Amino acid sequence: MKGKIFFTALILITGIILVLSLSMGTTFISPSKLLALLTDGEDTVEYLIIMKLRLPRTVMALLVGAALSVSGVLFQALMKNPLAEPYTIGISGGAALGATIAVVSGLDYFYIALFAFISCTLTVLLVYTLSIRRGFGPTSLILTGIALSFILSSGVLLIFAMTRAQQVHKALLWLMGDLSLARYKTLGLMAAILPLIIAASLFYFKHLDVISFGDTFAKNLGVTRRDNRNIFWIASLLAAISVSMAGIIGFVGLIVPHVMRFLFGPIHLKLIIASAVGGAVLLVLCDLVGRTIAPPYQIPVGIVTGFIGGIFFLSLLITRGDRVQ
Repeated sequence: MKGKIFFTALILITGIILVLSLSMGTTFISPSKLLALLTDGEDTVEYLIIMKLRLPRTVMALLVGAALSVSGVLFQALMKNPLAEPYTIGISGGAALGATIAVVSGLDYFYIALFAFISCTLTVLLVYTLSIRRGFGPTSLILTGIALSFILSSGVLLIFAMTRAQQVHKALLWLMGDLSLARYKTLGLMAAILPLIIAASLFYFKHLDVISFGDTFAKNLGVTRRDNRNIFWIASLLAAISVSMAGIIGFVGLIVPHVMRFLFGPIHLKLIIASAVGGAVLLVLCDLVGRTIAPPYQIPVGIVTGFIGGIFFLSLLITRGDRVQ
């Protein structure tokens, strides 16, 4: 009963935030005027603002937030570590290196996203290969990811040291997480792929419940290494596509699973669905804050999530102390 109440409240909050996201910005458009503009406002400036600017970045925020949150749920269960997130295995470092190479080469957004995706996919493949040789356990995944992150970050800094300041600035904006680059031609691909991958994760909700109790228990109940590897690749693809399209947006895959696990419990069927909705809402809200807090400047959404994530975990540490699990 309590879970139904929380989920209903979450859906209502989602609707409210979506309306605010389309209404608020440098030019305020009242919620009462939104419907009229969307149905019969093609010749107005407000209509263009909504359709060309606000709607695509809102949709991208929904997709990326949901994908990163579900990826966080899967990684936390797979690694049996509540602090695991999509970037633990070096996905962010791989994407950063690929995107930086594309930016300093003067390529457009499509190739930046493509280079980022290829680079982080190769990173994940390398983590996977090295971890397989050590039994594909949580420790090997985390340590391999940390080592590769240092190497890839150093590669990015090396490129910055050899590049003009203007190109470095452009690359940094991408690395901060920038939803202003959202375009319908890329959103169509994301909207077709990401929900399917999230749906695929639901096929493993029972496996995730069992994995949480430990490797021996999971093995005795029929969870195979192949199942673990499938979950790993689902989580990695969700993060890789999200980072490639929107840049590095931290803490979403870390905060949302914690909050949803507290509200809805540890059963992964509920947790995956709730995290997808919660992550989508959080990222839309963070993007809205970034667009409205210091007009006419727009703060990249990754900066906002960084502040919120840091405050969240500091408050959690202060209030719960050693009980944080």
